[in-house]
Amino acid sequence: MPDDRLYPSDVLREFTEQAFQRVGVPAEDAALVADSLLEANLRGVDSHGVGRLLVPYIHRLRAGGINPRPAVRLVAESPATLLVDADNGLGAVAATKAMQWGIERARHNGAAWVGVRHSNHFGASAYYALLAAQQGMVGLALTNSPPAMAPWGGREPLLGTNPLALAVPTDEEPLVLDMATSLVAKGRIVLAQASGQTEIPAGWALDARGQPTRSVAEALQGTVMPLGGHKGSGLALLIDLLCGALTGAAMATGIGQLHGNLDRPQGIGHLLGAIDIDQMVPLTEFRRRAGELARQVRAAPRAEGVERIFTPGELEAETRRRRLAEGIPLSEGVRRELQALAAELGLSFE
Repeated sequence: MPDDRLYPSDVLREFTEQAFQRVGVPAEDAALVADSLLEANLRGVDSHGVGRLLVPYIHRLRAGGINPRPAVRLVAESPATLLVDADNGLGAVAATKAMQWGIERARHNGAAWVGVRHSNHFGASAYYALLAAQQGMVGLALTNSPPAMAPWGGREPLLGTNPLALAVPTDEEPLVLDMATSLVAKGRIVLAQASGQTEIPAGWALDARGQPTRSVAEALQGTVMPLGGHKGSGLALLIDLLCGALTGAAMATGIGQLHGNLDRPQGIGHLLGAIDIDQMVPLTEFRRRAGELARQVRAAPRAEGVERIFTPGELEAETRRRRLAEGIPLSEGVRRELQALAAELGLSFE
């Protein structure tokens, strides 16, 4: 966008940490959540970065909808499974601790699944899957989310965009797939509104009558479209069950909204998995074969008009390197939101 301004990542990180600490979040947790948000921005996933999530997170903390000092605890376990209660804390805090516990358990038992209940929005799923990939493991991260998508053939929001992420190490950058079960995450439409856009691409959303729309305002009153029609709808339903029914968390319309009812806990559930590759095949062999396959995919014959074939996570990794060097772009609308938040908290943001 023409009005985007570039900010060094350390400037945004410091502001984000200070903002969380001003509303009672301990310094260690503030740094953790700031890191999860900044990583989304650095990877180009701005719909899940500082500009998209800092404001509602802070407002929910101030309104009592999120517990700033949760006692995240283990409530049940078996050799391969753990169940964690987030105590209504920030989702990034609970999910990071849960994945770290899962990685430790997988080191001993080969694999682990960790369910999290009584949580809140945790940002980009890739952040947690990559925690495992960076430790030489396969990482999986799923979460349910507030209703934003109608079941296939419906017109009223019932299912969340319920994303999933899968990350594996290679002899290059990790391969990481992070996708919503909708065609696009609802956050991209919210970000479009914050950036002053009035239209979105065709196929992204339905209006309140269940009809296709390109209007940002109508899309926010309607539903996003499932990925692949009935397939995305079915996948969202099953992820809701795995993150909700399996963990004891809320599901579907029982999940609180992120931007509304700020004093109400969301009750979100997450499911995180880690597989220790070295306990199945040598990690060096896996990395080599994964890298070979990635290079084979990138070198595949291209269709007419296609300049380049990307592997999952490659574009985000390139964006990360560029933004670390050049800065993170924020639109004028996002800057105004952050400036208003800074004024409320007695901070400075230019």
